[in-house]
Amino acid sequence: MRVFNSPAPSEAQTRTRILQAAQKLFASKGFDGTTTRDLAQAAGVAEGTLFRHFSNKKSILVEVATTGWVDILTDLLTELSEMGSYKAIAQVMRRRMWN
Repeated sequence: MRVFNSPAPSEAQTRTRILQAAQKLFASKGFDGTTTRDLAQAAGVAEGTLFRHFSNKKSILVEVATTGWVDILTDLLTELSEMGSYKAIAQVMRRRMWN
């Protein structure tokens, strides 16, 4: 009988899984309500693996928040670059800032 082992996930894939798990858990349980054990279990990794990728839980939060802001700003800049007039840009800026 032949046994096929799937290759181990890459470092980048593991890091992504940790960040995705953190985003979900921080949203549902809050930062203080989420333990590193919770994060590891949700990401499917050992708790020690978390600390190979991040120095502490706060650094995971910073990465999640930074990624979120980059996504928001990228979307906004894309939308603004497709607009033809400064008036339209001003309307989008007002809508996004006060909604």
